[in-house]
Formats: sequence, structure tokens, C-alpha cells
Amino acid sequence: MCIKAYDFYRDVCGLKDEGLIQRISSATEHRYLKKGEFVVRIGETLSDVYFLETGIARGYLLDAGGKDVTDCFSFQCGNAVMPFCQMETDIPSSMAIEMLEDGSFFCVPISEVMELQKSYHEVTLFYNRLLIKALNEHWRLKQILNQYTAIQRYQWFLQEYPDLINRVSNKHIASFIGMTPVTLSRLRRTLREDRKK
Repeated sequence: MCIKAYDFYRDVCGLKDEGLIQRISSATEHRYLKKGEFVVRIGETLSDVYFLETGIARGYLLDAGGKDVTDCFSFQCGNAVMPFCQMETDIPSSMAIEMLEDGSFFCVPISEVMELQKSYHEVTLFYNRLLIKALNEHWRLKQILNQYTAIQRYQWFLQEYPDLINRVSNKHIASFIGMTPVTLSRLRRTLREDRKK
């Protein structure tokens, strides 16, 4: 899948203003990252907004013991792949975002986005939509982690992220839904055996 920036912002992101689409497209760089490369590491600052075209990215934080804990997956074309509190270029990221597959992005300098926001109200509306979507997803995950049993969390993951189960390691999935890889393997085995009965 390789689309032009103009079509991406119009068709995938849903922007309407022709002048805005022209300006943001001309400021956009198409970038490729390989599996294992990082959009941002913990402590680094971001200078661009990354919009996913292809691939899978994983956001993670470090716990008190220095172990990484998966916070989110980005895999849908049009996802903004960045910590949402990072719309300022001088704030170090508290999250790392690494590629789990080779991927491609449409990248726009944050400084350009801030300039466009002054001239186009649609930029603010679009950013607000992204924030609300991210907030809803994180709130839902928090509910799942605190209110569901281990098997219910896994079944929720299968329903919400059906494309990821064979593309993301058990370790990352287990971390995301709040269990150990051993527990996840046991659940998967139990569900397979139940299907055979």
C-alpha cells in the first residue's frame, strides 16, 4: 500500500479543506522504518508527528524495575504514532515506540502542525478527534485490566485486535493485557483444547 500524501490526508484522515490538505501534504515526508527501529526512545524528543501507513508499532513504558510494559499497539492506517502529550518538541518522551514489523509513515514537523493550527480550525478539530480516540482506548484498556479475568482479557484482545494475534509476540500481548507469557500460553492451550471437545 503506497498512497500519496494528499490522498492520505483527504481519504484516510478525513480532512476537508483543500488549502490545508495542500499545505500539510507539501510539508510531509514519507518515511520507512524497519522492524526493531524506533519512532522515539524514552528520553528523546519528537520533532515530527508520525501517521502510520503500514506496519505495526508498539508503545511501551518502563516499570519500577526497568521492565518494559506494553501500553499500546498501532497497526491501522491513519493512526497517529506518538505519545499524545508530546505535541511540544522540547518535552522528553516517557514512552518508547518501536516497530514490530517494517512500516511506512507520513511525517509532518510538529512546528508545521502548530503553524497550520493558527490558520485552519480543522487542524484543532482533527487533533481533538485523535486525543478523544486515544483517551477512549486507554480508558477501555484500564477497565479491561481491572475488571476482567485473565481469560476475558485474552478474549477481548482477540476480538479487538484480531489481526495481531499471529503477528505480535506472546510476550508483548501478555504485557499489554496484564499477565505473564506463561499464563497467556496456558490460556491459549486451554482454549484450543476446549475447541476440540
